[in-house]
Amino acid sequence: MRVHFLRHGQSASNAAPGAIALPGDEGDRLTELGLRQAREAGRHLGGLGATRILTSPLRRARQTADAVAEALELPVVEWPDLHELRESDGFGELGAEEQRLRRWSVWMSEHADDPNHSYRGGESFNDVIGRVRTVQERLVDEREEAVLAVSHGIFLRFFLMWSLLGEAFGPGIAQRLWQLRSHNCGLTSFEHSHEPDDYAADSWRCLTWMQRPWDPP
Repeated sequence: MRVHFLRHGQSASNAAPGAIALPGDEGDRLTELGLRQAREAGRHLGGLGATRILTSPLRRARQTADAVAEALELPVVEWPDLHELRESDGFGELGAEEQRLRRWSVWMSEHADDPNHSYRGGESFNDVIGRVRTVQERLVDEREEAVLAVSHGIFLRFFLMWSLLGEAFGPGIAQRLWQLRSHNCGLTSFEHSHEPDDYAADSWRCLTWMQRPWDPP
């Protein structure tokens, strides 16, 4: 089975100068560029063999999935566990400098000995790992040969690191996740096998990370 994750197109938060995130619905929507990115991606994804598109329920992901679905003529199904990491309450309303001081990676790294630590309603490290494991188990249970899913950069970083490191992946290296660059409408592909080989002891392996073959030269 191959699972192809498409990160959403450019959102208003992505495009905001200085801010990590904008408040609520203000930031959770595609820009005109983001919509063009999603449509262009859709024109290049027909060869994957997927029969439906899974998506995070967040607006920017759903808008991306709908644009791709229109190009591929496929149904869209929401999976709640594909959503982005949940920052602390009110994070989007903070100023840019305050966001940098209070972002998830900072307070999680400061409590690296407690993977269940949460700050003002934000997700704990174990909360996100739990969602990753739920998605992996559901994908395996449904036994589709090819899956196309629209999700978010941080979720995909967690999915990658859990697939590579398993229990060795902990909150102590949370800040290093941002050393993995993510691209708007970047395609990340994983393969699952029920029979691990001599090179990969686990059943999940990463084939590509944030590939964008639809970009102009």
